[in-house]
Amino acid sequence: MKSQRGGTLVNVLLILMLAAICALMFMMLKGDFSKSGTTTAHETPTISKPAPSAIKPSGEFSDGLGAPDAVIRGTLDEFGAGIESVAEFNRDINNDGHMDRITRTHVATGNAHDYDEYKIEMNDNGIFSDITPKGFRTTHGADCALRLIQFHFTPAFGATIISRPFVDTWDTPSVATKTEYTLNTNKMIQGGTTKLSQVCDVSDLF
Repeated sequence: MKSQRGGTLVNVLLILMLAAICALMFMMLKGDFSKSGTTTAHETPTISKPAPSAIKPSGEFSDGLGAPDAVIRGTLDEFGAGIESVAEFNRDINNDGHMDRITRTHVATGNAHDYDEYKIEMNDNGIFSDITPKGFRTTHGADCALRLIQFHFTPAFGATIISRPFVDTWDTPSVATKTEYTLNTNKMIQGGTTKLSQVCDVSDLF
């Protein structure tokens, strides 16, 4: 009788131990599953966009004036001719602390040959005087520009004109000429001229 009771007690203890082991294993497995299902939040690094560059892409001509301070849009006639836009640039060209004014008027001719006309005005205590040299305008063809103007502000204000004569057709290359203008005593003074290579589009020479 005692041996039966002893065997029963041993069996009960074994069952309790097995139950405890099973419970422990279940808790451990449950903990692993809960960990594997947990998603850790990571901050996505912020990539800042590069600031716009003031430099024109390679191969694209710029007249050097940058962004205009004001633009007035014109109305073209039924043939697509007339003043298309007038852009105003406020720039201190003689470093006297007063904003002078450069105006670029884009004129459409109703075909592919348009042009820009420039006007340079000095600001003398609110009174603007025109100091534009004669013929300060460009000539654009459908595929080639025959005359372009590029301004510079360092080391001093000035402008470079590169032009070539029309020969036979708009696309016929010809020898280009470079003319420099510099600001001197509040006047645009023409410097020397230089013969350049033979081209179709003079923008290739800037």
